[in-house]
Amino acid sequence: MRGNFIVFKVLGFIEATLLFIYFGTFLTSCKGLEFEDETTGELKLAFAKSVETKSVVRDFPDSNKFILTIKSSSGSIIYNGLYGNRPAKIELDAGSYEIAVVSRDFTIPEFEAPCYSDCKTVVVKAGETCVVLLTAVQSNAGLRLTFTQDFVGKFSGYTAELSDIKGKIGYPFTESRFAYMNPGIVTVRLLKFPQSGSGGKIDTITVVKREMAARDMLTLNLHATPSDTSSAKSGILIDTSSRWLFEQIVIGSGGDGLSKDRAMTVDQLVSNIGAKGIWVTGYIVGGDLTSTAIKFEVPFTKDTNLAIAASPTERERDRCISVCIPNNDIRQILNLCTNPGNLGKKVYIKGTVVGSYMGMVGLNPITEAQF
Repeated sequence: MRGNFIVFKVLGFIEATLLFIYFGTFLTSCKGLEFEDETTGELKLAFAKSVETKSVVRDFPDSNKFILTIKSSSGSIIYNGLYGNRPAKIELDAGSYEIAVVSRDFTIPEFEAPCYSDCKTVVVKAGETCVVLLTAVQSNAGLRLTFTQDFVGKFSGYTAELSDIKGKIGYPFTESRFAYMNPGIVTVRLLKFPQSGSGGKIDTITVVKREMAARDMLTLNLHATPSDTSSAKSGILIDTSSRWLFEQIVIGSGGDGLSKDRAMTVDQLVSNIGAKGIWVTGYIVGGDLTSTAIKFEVPFTKDTNLAIAASPTERERDRCISVCIPNNDIRQILNLCTNPGNLGKKVYIKGTVVGSYMGMVGLNPITEAQF
């Protein structure tokens, strides 16, 4: 009979590099056992002891409260219930099985709701025992907002709202907890509701659209003006189970990108990766892009791309963004090969913000362009 030994560990309890070395020592091992029925195998499950380190800042959920699901290759549910209530002995017919564990039911945004899960396919063979490692890691993302006094004063009539593909959650200026979100595009908006009976519309300000991955723990400190450089009231927690990020967002230094008149600046794009149909404004500073360089002077030989920046005299590659020019009328208007006079001009471009085009944050594809 072949059994399966499943071990759960919180990735936050040890550094990622140590994880690789530690878990790399666990190899699937098999032993031959004798059973009267040589067509079945036994599945054995267990949690390992937790590893305590100085980086621990939150408790790992009780392993007995994880939801365990064992499903056959045909889709039949063998077991679906609490890990702590599993049968003492699980005998399975030889075959392939999907084993999944999850610490909680998570669907829509929720405060203080980290979710740990994992899923693997194992093969049970008659007469053998296999040891299989299954690691439970955080499968959602956390987002926290902090607000400076200037911000609260300027936007006192607004309330913040966070949304992802599955739902949304309000975030009052007095809130300080992490809201947990589904991986994907996450949007932060400010909403101002009309007075009751006035018949007015909700005033909406899109602060940021950001693509978040599982285990991302992002803190956004919201400022009202560029001169407001005070720090967030609460510090950043250090927990190596997640990729902890901290960003400063200044409201008023650029638009939300929803129209040409409200175009974002080049500097805003890094906080809006994944956003689609966004207007951006900047100055054309170069072309002939490669993964490592920008050409800043005429003549140009490539009509497929260009670079824009916040200043027409910018010559630092890291302060530019890339633009992929489609093969249509936009190329005839924008490209620097046949239009060298475009160099230094201010331009408005609408497109999708990507994390990397020609090695830089960029716009690809683009759908409109105007000088």
